[in-house]
This record gives sequence, C-alpha cells and structure tokens, in this order.
Amino acid sequence: MQNDISEGKVLCLNCRNLSNIGIKQCPICDEKLHQRKDDSFNKTFFLTLAALVFYIPSNYFSMMKTVSLTTYGDTTIIEGIFYFLKHGDYFVGTVIFMASVFVPILKLFVLMFLLYSVKTKSTWRRIDKNKLFSMISIIGRWSMLDIFVMGLMISLVHFEGLVVISLGWASLSFAIMVILTMMATESFDTRLLWDETDE
Repeated sequence: MQNDISEGKVLCLNCRNLSNIGIKQCPICDEKLHQRKDDSFNKTFFLTLAALVFYIPSNYFSMMKTVSLTTYGDTTIIEGIFYFLKHGDYFVGTVIFMASVFVPILKLFVLMFLLYSVKTKSTWRRIDKNKLFSMISIIGRWSMLDIFVMGLMISLVHFEGLVVISLGWASLSFAIMVILTMMATESFDTRLLWDETDE
C-alpha cells in the first residue's frame, strides 16, 4: 500500500494537503510540515500511561474536604455525582459524570487502542481509527473545562451553617491527568496508522 513516504510526499496534519518532501511549510495553511512527529509512539505511550496512573487516585481519593462547626467530611467525584442525583440535580450530576469520569477514560481507551494498532501494524478500519482520533482531539480542546467541574461541585453544594470547603488531593491528580491526556493526544501522529508492515 502506498503512503506519503513511499510517494515522496509529506502530509499536512492541519489541512490534509500533500506537499513534496523538502517543503518545510504548508503552502495552503502555513502549518509546519514534518514526515512524522519525533518519537511519536513512545511519547504518546508514556504520556497515556502516566495519565492512566493519575486517573486512578483522582477518582479514589477525596476531591473536596468540607469542615463545619460540627462535621468534617471528604467527598470523592463519585460521591459528588451521587449527591447531586440524590438531590434531584440530574443535569449537574450527569455533566460531572461525563466530564470527570466517562470522557477522560474514553480518551485514554482510544489512545491505547490506537497505540496498539500502530504496534501491531493493524490495517483494520484505518479510516475509522482516524475518525476516533479526530473525535478525541475535538474533545481535547475542551479538556480544561474538566478542571472547572471541580469548582462547579464546590459552588453548587448547599450546606447549612458555617462551612469551609477546600480541594482534596484528587483535584491535583485530576488536573495532572487532564494535562497529560492533552499532551498525549497532541504527540500522537495518525500517519503511523498508515505505515507499511514491511518497508
């Protein structure tokens, strides 16, 4: 199967224009051109692995701590979701679940699946794999909104009396996980999916 390397071309990842090797800048969109991103597979693999490691404590440990005159409590992301659902705030509970639980693990799963496809030189449904990557790239542009979900959880919890609310250790893990996932998505080169098994 022919690709940009075998044809002596370089593909612009921004506008999908094909240019001759040697051209450093895309003539259509002025994007910097490169045959393949430097060490794309390894960078994406280790960033994804690190993000997965931080995903676990971000959901296990407390996201926020509440202190009042009579009580002290820790609340995880899952407990926060159940709190809103229990009190009839279904929209808020759903938004927090999607942004803090479902979307991050979806992005990590897709990245691991794409890395597995590159490692095994799988030719199965390459176009669909590109669409999957495009999907998480679009989601990734809004990834920083996940961090603001933590603030949403704090601002919408209704307590009686004097209460002090602070972020727990999970908030730091969550923020690091989001940043690492964004970096992993940025470092992945979809052109690796189209490279031949045998040169």
